[in-house]
Amino acid sequence: MKKMFGLMFGMALVVVGCNETPKQEAVVEQKAPVTVAAVAPATPAPAAEAAPAAEAPKATSPEATITNVDWDKALEMSKAGAMLIDVRTPSEVAEGMAPGAVNIPLQEIQQRLAEFPKDKDLLIYCRSGKRSMAASNFLIENGYEKVFNVVGGFLAFPKQ
Repeated sequence: MKKMFGLMFGMALVVVGCNETPKQEAVVEQKAPVTVAAVAPATPAPAAEAAPAAEAPKATSPEATITNVDWDKALEMSKAGAMLIDVRTPSEVAEGMAPGAVNIPLQEIQQRLAEFPKDKDLLIYCRSGKRSMAASNFLIENGYEKVFNVVGGFLAFPKQ
């Protein structure tokens, strides 16, 4: 079941990918809410209103959210000890990456989950922001609470 979920998750992320041009965002640190499973009511709901068990999200910490940050904030946090994680493919990384970043391609996150420390801020980026948001959601669903999505991805990285 886990392999099937992982395969479906990976395929969905590949389809979504980071192939869209980045959008300019005025908000720098906006918290994106993460869906939390609701507590079941004391009386059972009618069958027509009950959601299938397969669609119920995993329960996460109520305070676990993904915070969007720009590159200035991400680089500042990285200098202070946050872990910068590039979820692009090795061929994309060959074109350049942020200093000090670790490459863990999105397709490998499930197998390499142990490489993500739970006690550090995790700064996730990809090419334009879609894969990093998917990776951030996956980390939140797996109990990580200090997850930051770098808005605009590597396309928005400040050129020196």
